[in-house]
Amino acid sequence: MSFPGRRRRSAALTAIAVALLGVGLVGAPAQAEPSDSGAAQYGPELNFTVARDKIGLPQPLVYPNDPAQIGWGLPGDPDGGTAKDVVVTIDVSGISEFADVQGVRCAENLCSWPVRDVEADGFTGGLLELLAKPDAPLGTTGTARLTATSSNATIAPLTVQVTVGTMELVVNHLPPKDGAEPGTSLGAPITVANMGSLTSPGVELKLTTTQGLGFAPRFANCAYGTTDDLPSGHGRTLESAVCRIATPVEPGKRYRLSAPVGLDVKGTALFEFLDYRVKPPADAVRTAADPRGAGSKDSGPSGEAPVLTLVPDGEAPPPGTVTEQGMWMVNAANTADLAVTGDSATAEAGPGTEVTLTAKLRNDGPATFDLLTSDDQIGLLVDIPKGTTAVKVPERCRPWNGLGTDDPRPGAPQYMCAFRSPFAVGQAVELPFTLRVAEDAPATTRATMRTMSVNGVELAFDTHQANNTAQFTVRVKNGGANGGTPGPDATAGGGGGGGGGGGNGNQPGTQTISAPRTSPNTPGMLAATGSSGTAAVAWVSGTALVAGAALLAATHRPGRRTAG
Repeated sequence: MSFPGRRRRSAALTAIAVALLGVGLVGAPAQAEPSDSGAAQYGPELNFTVARDKIGLPQPLVYPNDPAQIGWGLPGDPDGGTAKDVVVTIDVSGISEFADVQGVRCAENLCSWPVRDVEADGFTGGLLELLAKPDAPLGTTGTARLTATSSNATIAPLTVQVTVGTMELVVNHLPPKDGAEPGTSLGAPITVANMGSLTSPGVELKLTTTQGLGFAPRFANCAYGTTDDLPSGHGRTLESAVCRIATPVEPGKRYRLSAPVGLDVKGTALFEFLDYRVKPPADAVRTAADPRGAGSKDSGPSGEAPVLTLVPDGEAPPPGTVTEQGMWMVNAANTADLAVTGDSATAEAGPGTEVTLTAKLRNDGPATFDLLTSDDQIGLLVDIPKGTTAVKVPERCRPWNGLGTDDPRPGAPQYMCAFRSPFAVGQAVELPFTLRVAEDAPATTRATMRTMSVNGVELAFDTHQANNTAQFTVRVKNGGANGGTPGPDATAGGGGGGGGGGGNGNQPGTQTISAPRTSPNTPGMLAATGSSGTAAVAWVSGTALVAGAALLAATHRPGRRTAG
């Protein structure tokens, strides 16, 4: 579906998206036709995939450099070996009266790609750009047919429906809601508009909430369940609803929901959101009593539940004020009490003596910390006691330089340990540190650990400060006998070099460790982050973000509006 304000997509970029997504491109895979390719009776069996099997051609074309496309892919047969001498053809005779094609060479309504070989684990794909002819009537429909030949493979044909005109359904932006009280309910005033040229026969509205919110009331024409495929959910299992609304949506018109989407704010709520998006129905809109096929694991409610409809609400708003997908941020007026516990140990004096101390962080609630909308993750800053050297540290802990984190290594004077979301009420994590005690270590040496974000920002949602710090304590038998400073007040300086296992260990040095920055936000609001967040986020979420960013970069159309 084209969208007002988007810019021309790169054919190469879209081809990468086709190759990356493969079969997953099709939300409901189209059924392949019986093969008539004349291929060998036995051999590889291949099937086309398409980005969309129903395509609308903007009429008039608002942005000439942004035509509609048939994006096709052809994955290999993992059980059948290499498909050889493959040639892909799209027959556009069924749409040639109202559409022009561009981007590839076509002769007599046949557009071909000599693919050659497709290996068993291979993938190939291509694009065909389509433009509606200037005088083509709105609503004119036809089909383009994809076929392929091979010297040894069977390749099933596939058809794509092409229509002159589009149904450009969009939703409104909702400003963030701060200070939502747990135990109360909120209403999301969502509106739907059609920025296209064809009337949509109805609407499919998909709603997804984070764990701290719940749908109430429920509607008869919505199917409720769970989903784990929301990109902004990062794999979380979230509550979802798919609502099929039978109200026609005319071009250039805006509609409001007959009732706001209701959300209960749970006692564990902290940083939450509602994701909402809309599209034309995939087929004829079903009745309220028949919510099947909504993509949810559960069915709709029974009884006298209200039916969600659309009510006319004036003209469609300007393009810059709408979006294809919205996210309503809900920040609860709630707290999560993070309690840290230290440890103590007694060591024999002498080179090479080692002790293990364990730090423990626990969430005493009442809120679950699950921050999906910022990089301000929970951290524990651990100082290493004077006269000792860290020789083994937990995987989640990295040396801290006062502004960010360094590469993992032992021997540093300070470590920042990251705790990934979600961090639920009652959850506790233990962090063992193995320390080598220097020969001249003090008789008693201590160091402090304290909670903060991985960016060095105080956690504004944790208002109970009394249990935010704890200590490591090492008591050394015969400590201080070789020049060390005995006594219970010998503590770590929080800086300095921390090299190998001898000498002064992690003695204070010339390095300056920045004090934690204080967030200006009030409890329940999103914590502010500083410029140092980049390094920390790359460490905490590197693999998942790189993979997700690569896919989004390949498929995202520049200029599309997202929720603000």
